[in-house]
Amino acid sequence: MIGSISRRAWMRAALALAVLAAGLLPVPAVAQQAPGTAAGTTPGARATVARLNEAILSLMREAAGREPARARLQRFLPVMLDTFDLEAALRVAAAPYFDQSAEPEKRQALDAFARRSAAQYVDRFDSYDGQRLEIVGERPAPRGMLLVDTDLVRAGKTPVRLSYLLRPEGDRWRILDVLAKGTVSQLATQRSEFQNTLRGGGLAALTRDLNSNADRILGGA
Repeated sequence: MIGSISRRAWMRAALALAVLAAGLLPVPAVAQQAPGTAAGTTPGARATVARLNEAILSLMREAAGREPARARLQRFLPVMLDTFDLEAALRVAAAPYFDQSAEPEKRQALDAFARRSAAQYVDRFDSYDGQRLEIVGERPAPRGMLLVDTDLVRAGKTPVRLSYLLRPEGDRWRILDVLAKGTVSQLATQRSEFQNTLRGGGLAALTRDLNSNADRILGGA
C-alpha cells in the first residue's frame, strides 16, 4: 500500500494523467493499427526501449570510471533525442504556451528541455555496481499507445520498475512518458513543475529555467 491507496490504484492514476496529457496531441495516423507481431509483441517499441536502456547502462559505467558529467551528457543526448518524442512531451508539459509561441522560441525551449532532460539522466544514473536493465513485458495503452515495462535489477535489492509510454510515429515508436516505479508520471510531474514559470514569464522564462537547471546539475555554467 502507498498511504491508503493501493499500488494498482496509483498506477491507474498515473497512467490516466499521461493519457490525458497525450490527448492534447493528435492521434498518429497509424495508431489504429499499431506495428506489432502476431505473437503480441512489438519489436519496434522494444528496440526503442532497449536502445535507451543500453545508453543508461553506459552512463552508469562511465560515471563509475570518473568521466566528467558534461562528456557523458554529450554522448547520451543524441540517444535521448532519437528515442524520446521530446517535442510532443514539451507541447503537453508547456501547454498552451508552447503552441502559442513563435517558432524560434519553440526551438530554443525544445533545445533547453532536451538538455535539462538529458542532464537529469546523467545525474540520476551516476554509479555502477553490476546493475541490469531488463524489458519484462508490454501492455496496450489507449489511443494506440503502448506501455513497455523495464526493471532496473540490483543485486540483493528489489528491482525498480520503469514503465515507458510509447506512441507510434510512422513505422517506429518513440517515448512520450516514463512512469517511475510504475506509478509516477514524469510528464504529469513536468507539467505541474512548469506552470508557475510559464504563467510568470511564458516560454522564454521556462527556457531560461531549464538551461539554468541543467547547468546546476552539470556543475556550473
